Amino acid sequence: MTNEEKILKILKDNNGIVTTKEVEENNIDKIYLTRLVKKGIIDKIKRGLYVSKNSWGDEYFNLVYGTTAIYSYETALYLLGLCESVPLKYNLSVPRGYNASLNYNDKVILHFVKREYLEVGKVNIKSPQGQMITCYNAERTICDLLKDKQNQDIETLKYAISEYLKDKKSRDLPKLMEYAKTFNVEGALNNYLEVLM
Repeated sequence: MTNEEKILKILKDNNGIVTTKEVEENNIDKIYLTRLVKKGIIDKIKRGLYVSKNSWGDEYFNLVYGTTAIYSYETALYLLGLCESVPLKYNLSVPRGYNASLNYNDKVILHFVKREYLEVGKVNIKSPQGQMITCYNAERTICDLLKDKQNQDIETLKYAISEYLKDKKSRDLPKLMEYAKTFNVEGALNNYLEVLM
């Protein structure tokens, strides 16, 4: 099998996506990625990220590849199955002081988080297209929405909390209460729980 064929196999196994890192991990020189781009077989999406020709790859994976961004707020609700519609913009949490490409993307709403809280509730999940991405868990997402409730749709928030409460297998009420205390939204959470439980 040639190096180009090996790259095409990685693409096929990864739903049409290959990264420079994966190529290097397979002891293939990066020059073969460049050659495949020049031949028109693959497209370069951004630095280190390539997709099959005529494929967009995975919009969720592509957007955050190479960044510290974590899907949050309404986008996290969508990825977790806790909302009724696909958000019009991507909500991403980044560390305070972040100043890179996502700042200039009009399809993105950035939420700046203190570094010590950035990892709280971070989980790896599969995107709708099947790639692994990072997202906040349901407990963290609910607390974020409560903390910023003046900017949130109340019906979306109520729906998310009620759907969360219905899923008795996945919900983690002690963790939700712990996060509510951490993010100082205990009172707001208790108001919703009294009505919805």
